[in-house]
This record gives sequence, structure tokens and C-alpha cells, in this order.
Amino acid sequence: MASNGNETATLSRPLARHIVEVLGSTGTPPARGVHHFNVGNLSLLNALDDYYLSSYLQDGGGAYKMVVGDYGSGKSHFLYCLRDRAWSRGFAVAKVDLSPVETPYNDQRLVYAAVARNLIWHEEDESISDEQGLTRFLEGTLRRFVGGDLSLETASHPNYTGLVDTLEATPIDSLAYKNAILAYFEALIREQEERQDSLTRWLMGSATTPDDTKILREVGVTGKITRPNAFRMLRSLVQTIRALSYGGLILLFDEVDRMASIGGAAEKLATDNLREVIDRTREDLPGAMFIYAVPPQFINDVVPRYPALQQRVRAPGRFSRSNHFSPQISLEHLDLDENDLMLAIGEKLIPIYEMAFETALDHQIQHANAVILANVARDVFLDVSHRRLFVKSFVSELARQHAGEEHLLTEGESVAIIRGQVDMLSGGETPPY
Repeated sequence: MASNGNETATLSRPLARHIVEVLGSTGTPPARGVHHFNVGNLSLLNALDDYYLSSYLQDGGGAYKMVVGDYGSGKSHFLYCLRDRAWSRGFAVAKVDLSPVETPYNDQRLVYAAVARNLIWHEEDESISDEQGLTRFLEGTLRRFVGGDLSLETASHPNYTGLVDTLEATPIDSLAYKNAILAYFEALIREQEERQDSLTRWLMGSATTPDDTKILREVGVTGKITRPNAFRMLRSLVQTIRALSYGGLILLFDEVDRMASIGGAAEKLATDNLREVIDRTREDLPGAMFIYAVPPQFINDVVPRYPALQQRVRAPGRFSRSNHFSPQISLEHLDLDENDLMLAIGEKLIPIYEMAFETALDHQIQHANAVILANVARDVFLDVSHRRLFVKSFVSELARQHAGEEHLLTEGESVAIIRGQVDMLSGGETPPY
């Protein structure tokens, strides 16, 4: 049976408060704690765990999948769940949230830089917020290896010397990249801040200065990370991560619904480079999985215009345990039907709210309120993302009833509550898809 990550972890009050605050304010999933109210996607997560995280990727395979779902259908939520599974299996994770006006696929160097910038350093303690950046990841990894703070004495620590020996013996495509990693570790130990800064700029794919070039040459780091060598450097990063005893690297790219509408020459360039990312992940990035979250319009309207990309994205049937080769993970086909899904989420949110505010609610009343809010969100506001709409409305209503008097909502009240949330989410207009 596949591991469920930390789905059974004890919920702390600060984390419960964080979950309620984010869901009640925006309806979007919090970066921490999604497993505490996750429902409906365990068959998908378990299949990814069994066929990839615990087996194929660990053995050096590479894969890609596309998570397909409308605005507000839970794409980011699903990526967070997969991220947590990956951490439980010992993988490193980079989660890249792309803006509506920016995509790294115009330049493969930007793909590398996006991964390096968004590589996550994660502590198992849920009270500690995650940090991002390749060099922060390297520092955290080194501290974990030696079991504490870094100092000159670290240089003789057997875990550190063993780590250096492993890296030096590991085949890494770019010698400059290997040298940069080793030099960065040494600079951390010796508190060489100027050298750390120069190496950080180089490793992150940022612009370097003439002074940087001089410092980098001293430690055997020559050249720059450029468009022609970007994938070689990304492969070197994956090789480094595996040498540091991680299972591999999970790349989560969330397009936040922008790729369906960029159009023109920029669209062709982006789709060409996306196709190359897919190919390189399968062939050149051992232990890596590329997950790309898109709206259905991208699959139905954009992909057919580019046959080479279509060949890689189209597949008979959607991803499942019996069809795990399919690249498309559909969030419109989950373990529960739409109504049961929203009610199950509501059932999990009630005790989270109680924990957050150290209160006790009438579960019978609030379950009934969840039923009517889910029905209204689904049946009355068909053109709006009803999953996100329900979650935000229900959490907000829990707060209102907690502050006043708990009571069963009428249909009229429920319609007014949902309509108010629609106006807040969309500024009075239907949210874009």
C-alpha cells in the first residue's frame, strides 16, 4: 500500500489558524497543511506514489504528467498534495507559480533559473515555514548531514568528508557545476560571504559581474549558465540532488491558467520549448518528474495547433491506476462525485475551524449548512468555480455563526452568501477560466 505522506499528522492550533485564514480570505489552498482537509484524489496520489515516487523515479527513470482542471478546480491543491507525497519519499521539490504575463518557456535558461529559484527547503516541523532557493536548499542539506551548525570544525566531520567524497565521485555532466556546489559548501563552512554571493549568482542562473568571474575562476567555475547549456545544467542539478541522497527532483509548474490565451509567436515559442522540456525530462533528467498544471482550454484549443506537442500530450484515456502511462491527470474525475466531494471537504473543515479558535460547533447544524451551500454553489452558479466558491463560503459562514448564533441556513440566506462570495472573488464578473 502506498504511503499517504503525512495525512495522519497531528494538527496544531497555529496551523489550523493558518488554514482557516487562507481559505476564508481567498478560497485558495494554503501552502501548508492541505492534507488535513484533502479528499477525493487519493487514488491518483496513490497511483503516482506506487508507479513513480516509490519505484521508477527512485531507479533513475524520468517522467512527465499534465494536471488538467478548470479555474478553481484544485490544481494548486493537488500539486501541494503531490509535493507532500514527494517529500515523504525523500525527493526534492521545486514548485514554480507562473504569472499571467510571464513564462520561462521563452528561454530554456529561464526554465533552469525558475527551478533554482523555487527549489524548496522543507523542514518536517509544520510550524516552520518552507524557504526557497537552491543555495538555501544546499545549506539546509549540509546542516542536516552534519547535524547542526556549520563551522571550521565541520570540515573534518565524517559526514561532511563523506559527502564531499560522494560528490567528487559522482558523474555530473558539468564539471563547473560540480565545482560550484563543492565550493559553495566550503564557503559556507569558512563563512566566506563574498565567495558565497558570487557562487549564489552563478548557481541561480543570475547575471554575474567581472569580480564574480575572478572569484569563480579561483574555484574552477568557468563559463555561465546560458540558453544553449541550460538543460545540461538542469541535468547537473538533478545529478547533484541524487548525489545528496535525495530520491530525485519533482518539478511542479502551475501555469495559473495563462497558457490558454497568450497567442501568436509567443505561444509557438512557448509550446516548442515546453515540448523540449517534456522530452528532456523523459530522456535526460534521471530521477526527475515534470508536472505541468493547465486548464482544459490548453489541451483542447492550444495543443491541437502544434502536432509535435500533441503527440506527447494526447493519450487514450486519463491517468489512473489501470492507465498510469497516460500523461493527463484529470481533476474533473475524482474518487467522489462533486456533491460528496464538497461535503467531505466541509466535514474536515469543521474540526479544523474548532481547533483554530478553540471552540465547539454544532456539527449537525454545520453539516446541514454545508449541504445547502454546496447545492447552491453547484446548481445556481454553474459558471463559477463551485469548489473554491463553496470552501470560501463555508469557512466564512463558520466564522459568522461562531460570532453570532448557530442556526440552519435557509435557501435564501445560502444564495445571498454564495452571491456575495462570487462578487468578492470576481469583482462582480465571472472569474476567467
